[in-house]
Amino acid sequence: MRFDRNLVFIKADFNSKDEIVEFLGRQLVQAGAVHPEYITAMHKREQDIGTYITEGVAIPHGTEESRSLVKKAAIVVLKVPQGIEWIDGKKVYLAFGIAGNNEDHVALLGGLATILMDAEQKEKLMAAKSEEDLFAYLDENIE
Repeated sequence: MRFDRNLVFIKADFNSKDEIVEFLGRQLVQAGAVHPEYITAMHKREQDIGTYITEGVAIPHGTEESRSLVKKAAIVVLKVPQGIEWIDGKKVYLAFGIAGNNEDHVALLGGLATILMDAEQKEKLMAAKSEEDLFAYLDENIE
């Protein structure tokens, strides 16, 4: 599985994490990756557990029960330059909306985790000025 250039965005017009989760879910629906009900499951996961994973990064995704709503694995990438408060005063600048119902997305997630845990590589992602730069970096550095 590779990143899809059509699913990489830099947008600043969000006012809340709920708006970001909704946007990511709509993109997954439009990409044909999930049924529309998956968006509700993404909001439920956010309320129940939360998807903030490391400084400045969240990975919104559905609940275990929503796996049947996934048609194919996909990842939507969103950079929010000004950041959005996610939890307890912590902002998110990169959000990765994920749909997966089997093992075909595990390697991509592993590569993503490797980059996000490396401060230098994570900073390069955060510094991307255009969607093309963000996509190119992800495409070149994650198998």
